[in-house]
Amino acid sequence: MADLPIVIFWRDVIMKRTLSIIIVACIIIIATSCRKTPDAGGTADSGDAAYESMTLQIEGLRELGGGIAEISVAQLRSLPQSEMKTGYMRTTGLYEEFLMSGPLLRDVIELAGGDLAEYAGLGVIGRDGYYCLFSGDVLDDTPELFLAVTIDGEAKLDADNAPARVAVPGQFGPYWVKQVAKLVLYDSIPEKKITNIWLFSELTAGIEPCEYEYYGSADHAIDLEQVFSRLDYVDGRAFFTMKSIDGFKKNEAMNMVKSRYYLKIDGEDAPTNVAPYIKLGMNVQRIAWISTNADAAVFPYMLTRYMDTKTIGGQTGIPMDELLYEVEVKTVKSASFDLLGVAGERIRVQGSDLNGAILVPLDGGGGGLIWDEGYDYPDIDRLLRVRVVEN
Repeated sequence: MADLPIVIFWRDVIMKRTLSIIIVACIIIIATSCRKTPDAGGTADSGDAAYESMTLQIEGLRELGGGIAEISVAQLRSLPQSEMKTGYMRTTGLYEEFLMSGPLLRDVIELAGGDLAEYAGLGVIGRDGYYCLFSGDVLDDTPELFLAVTIDGEAKLDADNAPARVAVPGQFGPYWVKQVAKLVLYDSIPEKKITNIWLFSELTAGIEPCEYEYYGSADHAIDLEQVFSRLDYVDGRAFFTMKSIDGFKKNEAMNMVKSRYYLKIDGEDAPTNVAPYIKLGMNVQRIAWISTNADAAVFPYMLTRYMDTKTIGGQTGIPMDELLYEVEVKTVKSASFDLLGVAGERIRVQGSDLNGAILVPLDGGGGGLIWDEGYDYPDIDRLLRVRVVEN
């Protein structure tokens, strides 16, 4: 029994050491669980130093006075990584899916010293010249937007994707820009104020179309530079918008479309945008309408492919008030409009009456305006445009 105090002493030492080890282990576990760590598969680099040093640029940061920051692939990997199995529907109808990982876009901008939430929009430019604008609405609707630096387990992306690819879950394929070379932050985007709504075929009457090869077919296309020359004012700071019948709406910087940019008006997928620097498969196909800062132009037949229609006197068309809302006229019911016909007709109407008129598609791309019974306005055989009357 004389040795009992010694036994008790060593038992206490062992228990204290064990307790200390447990406490330290718990601290490590807690610290690890609280720290935002990269998901598996997103941290391994390619093993190619030259590849890891590839950079993309960030332009428009207020903190740099509008200067340009550069971020390398290695720096993108150093950020917390998001991993997602996601994809998009191709224009062929095939769903393409990937396992992708990379940093959230807001973390990339933060690394460069900015706050993505403070900007009105973001332009993404690929090394091949492809451009896509992410408006504030798209950024708000896609908080998980990230730059993929690993795709399907491959840390060294192929030449068609490197150095990074934008992953935009829930958005259309053209937003998934490959070969990201530059991110452009916009402090402001001039607000559109649509005051003229044209029928595209009438607006472009007399413009000689050129031949444009599209998937081996020589189709006809209209040069947008000639279209813009017919409009009163095109704001170079605003964006050119195209809306497809599948719901995709793409904004282009005006300096991207002011020359050597066309709308293909016949053949497969028409109307569609084409240009020497737009890769096939990234076109906006089956366009229903386009707009600049003040003017919109519509393709009536394409509008009937997705908008509600109404039949009057045996003819089916789109209600005129819904058409105006569709092309983003801000105020309809309380405004006044002039309806102008190709033959020189001019009819002033109240916006609240436009639910009684429909635009009926005609052969050749035009449209006729027909009124329902009870409205004391004449029909227009071929509508040229609708003009908002300034009060």
